[in-house]
Amino acid sequence: MVLALLIMVLLHGAAAYAVISAVEAGQRAGIEALGKLVVGDRFYTDAMSEGGPRFSDSELREEARRIADHDGGDERVIGNRLRDIIASSGNRRLVSRDEAEPGLAALGRSGTLATILGSFLLIWWFAMLVCQGEGLELDLQRRRHPIWEWLLSHPIGAGAMFFAEMLSPIAANPTYWAAPVFPGILYGVAEGPEAGLAAAFLIGVPLSFAAACVGKALEIGAMLRLPTRSRGAAIGVMSWFGYASLISMFFALSLAPHIATVVGGWVGDTKMPWPILRLFLGIGADGSVSLLRGTLTCGLVSSVLVAASLMFSAHSIRRGLSGAFAADALPIRAAGPARFGREPLFRKEYLWFVRDRSAIVQTILIPITVAGFQLFNLRALLLHAGDSWNYLAGAAIFFGTYFLWVLGPKSLTSEGAALWITMTWPRGLESMLKAKAWLWSMIASGLVAIVLLFACWLFPHAWWQIGLVGIGWFLFARTMADKAVTLVTIVSESGEAQKIPLGRRWAAQLGMLTFAIGIVSQQWHLAIVGIVYSWITAAAMWEHLRARLPYLYDPWSERLPPPPTLMHAMVAISILVECTSVLTGVMFGFGGKNILAVAQGVSYAVCAVGVSIGVAQFLSDRGVRQADIWCWNEAAPEARIENRSWLQRYVAGNRRELSWLAVGILGGLLIGLIAHLYLDAIALIPSVEHAMRASRLQMQSIPGIATAYAVLAIGFAPFAEEYLFRGLLFRTLDREWGGWRAVAGAAAFFGIYHPPTSWLPVALVGAANCLLFKRSGKLAPAILLHMTYNIVVILWT
Repeated sequence: MVLALLIMVLLHGAAAYAVISAVEAGQRAGIEALGKLVVGDRFYTDAMSEGGPRFSDSELREEARRIADHDGGDERVIGNRLRDIIASSGNRRLVSRDEAEPGLAALGRSGTLATILGSFLLIWWFAMLVCQGEGLELDLQRRRHPIWEWLLSHPIGAGAMFFAEMLSPIAANPTYWAAPVFPGILYGVAEGPEAGLAAAFLIGVPLSFAAACVGKALEIGAMLRLPTRSRGAAIGVMSWFGYASLISMFFALSLAPHIATVVGGWVGDTKMPWPILRLFLGIGADGSVSLLRGTLTCGLVSSVLVAASLMFSAHSIRRGLSGAFAADALPIRAAGPARFGREPLFRKEYLWFVRDRSAIVQTILIPITVAGFQLFNLRALLLHAGDSWNYLAGAAIFFGTYFLWVLGPKSLTSEGAALWITMTWPRGLESMLKAKAWLWSMIASGLVAIVLLFACWLFPHAWWQIGLVGIGWFLFARTMADKAVTLVTIVSESGEAQKIPLGRRWAAQLGMLTFAIGIVSQQWHLAIVGIVYSWITAAAMWEHLRARLPYLYDPWSERLPPPPTLMHAMVAISILVECTSVLTGVMFGFGGKNILAVAQGVSYAVCAVGVSIGVAQFLSDRGVRQADIWCWNEAAPEARIENRSWLQRYVAGNRRELSWLAVGILGGLLIGLIAHLYLDAIALIPSVEHAMRASRLQMQSIPGIATAYAVLAIGFAPFAEEYLFRGLLFRTLDREWGGWRAVAGAAAFFGIYHPPTSWLPVALVGAANCLLFKRSGKLAPAILLHMTYNIVVILWT
């Protein structure tokens, strides 16, 4: 709470300085409208020195750059104007920044533009307070009002009851506690520190109280007087505006001068009065700031707003409880064929959009807002969006990814207790979640497609590359939506949504931005890695979701899926890769380049053995025998019947097993030959051949690298990787997906952990070993195929 209060103090301080900055920018624009140019104080001092202004081209360009950075505009245009003014008028049309921007104290003597800009930001700040409600977060729920029950059961007036209800935002939201900082800073800058401290109490407190009352009155009116189809949308828009305005205040300070430059061109020489900021600061006819006048004005406005809020709330409750919901009656229409297909789950979502106007707020407006703020944080990326198609496409992918990540949990939370309905459906909750994932991916894909089509219009020569990005996004979006729906939580009887466990949130973020980063950096292999990794992560999260769905409303009885799970396999593989990299880096730091080969070999060997032993112990503690990993029990029932240890059963040779071992060796020879033909074919591509030659030269420069790789690839990799990728990953993926989809997914996941030039043959090895493991019932043939393949590739090279 203390941290939230400090952040809100900074926010209101930023809002106050945004008003000051906007006023100064309006004052500057008024000076420039007279044909003058505002320059930096140091530049102005040099220009006013004896002998007139004498500046070199570099000094003029530097000053133009500073003006453009501070006030906005085109640096080249400003530089040309600066040269023309100095050449024609010397220093007579130059004005120093201190003289052009006297600030709030001189607002009474400033032009209309400064008053308009300052008044607009003042209204914006107050509207942000009005729409805050009880929390800092986006509130998508139709908030309950237990205060009504007191009104129905206690003999008190509606006005008194809702006056008490209006205190709840002030009691719960630290935004209102820190609001007095805003008028305190404005008065402190305009009239002095003592006036600022007094204004914080005399003006800030009444305005905060009035804003909370207005917001609560609007919420009560929406709940009681609007139709059921619209009330959720109204409250959702209020919550969205409060959240968006609150976040925007942090950026308003830096954007105010740039906005003033644009608005100044629109407003021009308008004489329309904007007395709001003048009344707020108590500015009199002589242009002086008066705390007394400001206090009386703000006190009167606050009193009127509080009284109006109470009257509006009382009126709403009397009319609402007397039966004002006749507008909710649905017109009777003749039954006809469904216009949106016959799939009931998809039609359910379609009717949600049609009948509940809050659906648009929940599924479109709020995710777009959050994604927009993320894009603002990544505005350095957007600066290059117009220069290259990949930056524009990458920005679209960033937007779509954040859209899905935010949309999923928020939309599911908005279902509230309605999730109970699906418990009575024949299709079940899982089907409903899958339908939602499909709907969200279609919505996000439509938004991303608009940007990609715009990119095709800007860069017609790259249409086919942008098309490939669109295809990749279509595959990636479905996995992001699938991961988002696994974050489903229930809503308690009090209307509070349960928090999503941090572990599940982190899991949903795995590979979240890899696809977009690959597009922006034009590392296409990284984009493919993002798609594959996101697909496997989605499968792992759905495996856990299916296990806990029956206990969604009884989490105390929840059971985890039986080990090994897909997430166990992914974590073990990631630990192997990460630990090998860390250990190699440590050894390289001590020994340098000369021991790099030994460091890689030793690191992989140590980590492979360590991770395998660790995973075996981890699974053993959960009742999983090693025979259940090394043997495919469904294909080898004799492994369960014989009353011997798993090692004795595994090595008990017979003719059938020997034939499968021979198949593994022959398969390794065949795929090794295919790999060499494939490498020779892609070497015909100049860029690929150059990369392969550079890689060979780099390896030749490291002593002993070939021997180290041979030991690693033949002695350790086949055992560790088959245990992890086939014994764990493919087994669990086959349980989740089954059939060729599981084979393709396990092979693709195995491939992305190798260099991109070897993806195709390595994926072929992965697919062959998946089939070999399932058909033979043992990992030994797969290990032999893997080992033989590595021998052929290394020795032939």
